[in-house]
Order: sequence, then structure tokens, then C-alpha cells
Amino acid sequence: MSDGINSIMYEFGAGKSAIRTVFEETTKLRKQGRTDFWDFSIGNPEVPAPPEVNEAIVDCVNTYAQLDMHGYPPNNGWDETRAKVASCLNRDFGTGATAESVIMTGGAAGALTATIASLTTPGEEVIVITPYFAEYRMYIQSWHCRCVEVPSIPDTFQLDVDAIERAITPATRMVIVNSPCNPTGAVYSPGSLLALGDVLRRKSAEYDRTIYLLSDEPYRQICYDGVVNPWVAGYYENTIVVYSFSKALSIPGERIGYAYVPPTVKDQERVIAAIMGGQRACNTITNGLFQRVIERCVDLPAPVEEYARKRRIIHGGLGRIGYRTTRPDGAFYLWIRALEPDDHAFCRRAAKFGLYLVESTDFGTSGYARLSYAVDDWVLTSSLPAFKALWEDYGGYTW
Repeated sequence: MSDGINSIMYEFGAGKSAIRTVFEETTKLRKQGRTDFWDFSIGNPEVPAPPEVNEAIVDCVNTYAQLDMHGYPPNNGWDETRAKVASCLNRDFGTGATAESVIMTGGAAGALTATIASLTTPGEEVIVITPYFAEYRMYIQSWHCRCVEVPSIPDTFQLDVDAIERAITPATRMVIVNSPCNPTGAVYSPGSLLALGDVLRRKSAEYDRTIYLLSDEPYRQICYDGVVNPWVAGYYENTIVVYSFSKALSIPGERIGYAYVPPTVKDQERVIAAIMGGQRACNTITNGLFQRVIERCVDLPAPVEEYARKRRIIHGGLGRIGYRTTRPDGAFYLWIRALEPDDHAFCRRAAKFGLYLVESTDFGTSGYARLSYAVDDWVLTSSLPAFKALWEDYGGYTW
């Protein structure tokens, strides 16, 4: 007898992501009053939000009427908020953004979900670059599409454009890129994006279908040592840009972001309408109050220097012990080569030393672990003896 439960949704709910699994485990430890552990599981910034954010909240409470603050906003967001975002995009990237081309969403996740829902049909394929943010797989499979994993270049984790081209088939509808990348911190080079644009243009013509490039950019502002994240939409005309204010402003729980459809996108108005339909179907509309806050805070810079300091502490500290890590050019994650091939076993063994990391298998690759350094400096420095003890327990690398 059928129980009516959607098997795909059940698997998502029962399985959870590796990130959330570890985060829930450390949350239980906190509730027990435990302090003898170090939680590097989730990109939940401990860097405080800029004071302007709290000031803007108070100002909004004192300025707006009930419905203009707590009422239902339009499905694509308040006009004034979208206009502010468009203005910011035009100033920073020289785009042709208008308020009409911006759709306010429930974070980057809401924008990704609505875009995938609206620009794919069941049976089509969406290419992701490994290692990748694991939730992409859920967003893709929810709409009965196939998630096609294409490895990045080993060690540098840059785009392997030749491999992407080989993976494109007549069923390919979309390629997702994430720069700076979660989990590796790689910032894709202009040359690789130029080559990718050429491939997508050529394959779209060959198969007589639009292949979209979906650029997920929540870490866009967090780059180090003079590295600049390229404006991905400038390399390929059919690019949809997704952004979240969660990381730059340290407000992930507020779930506010947007999707931007450039004027270069084929049938731009139809695509915008479709994403708004996806927004309605997925109920990814963000709250009205924080849209008003963003109107006042859209131009605030990210605390890059704070994250650069944290990167130096943990990257340098682990390197001195002997760990092999990829020095990130952006975002706030450290990609660590596990001390044994089985990343799940490595992370469980690390937890015995109070070190809570996220295994790499969930990111589409094996043999690594992700560490979020969006934590207090003391957490980073005080964890190093535990990392050294873990290293000594293994006797260094076993493979």
C-alpha cells in the first residue's frame, strides 16, 4: 500500500547534509554545557554584523508603517530594494541592471531553487563542478533533473573546461559555478571563464538549445591578497547571477538574497517571469523588513581583513604541523587533505579529539575535510594542539 510520501523528499529529510549533521551534533554538545570541542562545521559567521545593520533595523522600525515593514512584499521584492541592488550592480560591474531584472529571494538558496525550478524540465541535466556545495544536488534532483558531476583540476580546483565540454550532452540545460568556491576557496580565473563561455556558446548552437550558466556568488566580496572575483556574467551572455547578503553582512539567518537576470540573457523578460513563477512555487520570497534593511546596507563592504587574519592563523598553524591544505583565495573555508583516504573515518576520528569537520564525500569528492574559519580567533588558535594530537595519533599521512 502506498503511503503517499515522496521518496525524493523523504531521502533529503532523512539523510540531511553532512554539514547539518555535524552542526546538529555540536549544537547538542552546547546544550549539554560542553566546551571541550571546536566546531568548524557550518559557514555561520561569528564575525558580528556591521553596526549599520542593527542601526538600519531600528531606523526601519521607527520609519515604516506596519504593512511597509511587516506586510507581504511583492513576489519579486519591494521596488525600492530592487532599485538599490540594481544601482549597486551597475556601479560595481557596469551592468545594465534595472529594478525589473532583480528578484529578491530567500537567500542564495531561494534564488538557486527558483532558478533551477524555472529553467529546467524533468529529465534534463545540470552540471556541477566537484567539489561543490552539496545542496546543489538536492535543488537539481527535486525537479527530476540529473546532477552531473565534473571534477575540477586537482590541487588548484580551477575549472577543467575540457572536462565540462565532454560532459555536455543534448540534455544539458545548465552549468552551475561557484566563485569563490565553497568548499575550496578557489576563485575561477578570467581565462577559464572565457573558455567556458566559448564552450557554452558553441554547444548551445550545436544542440539548438539555450544552456544557462548559473553563477552562485555569496562569497563574491570575500577575496584575499588583491584577488578579484571576475564578474561571471561578463563572460557568457546567458548567465543568471545569484547572490546572498548572508556572508558579507554576517546575517545568514535572515535569508536574504537575489537573482539577477542580465539584459544579455535570451528572452530576458520570459526568464524573469519564469523565475518569479519558480519563486511562487517554491515559496522562496524573503521577508519585507530585511529588504528595507538591505536598502540601507547594500553598499557595505565585507570584513575581508578579519577573514584574512583568521585564514593566516589556521592555514599557517596546520601547515606547521604538517597538514596539506589548499590556501584559499576567497570565501572562509579551508580544504584539508585527510590523513587517510576515508574522509568519513578521518572526521569521526577527529571528533574524538574534539575537532568537528565536514567530510568531503558530501561535496562530491573523497579524501578531504572542510573547515569553516568563520569563527572566533580563539577557537582557531586553541584548536591547534588538538590538531597536533590528531596528527600524532595517525603518525602523519597514511597515504
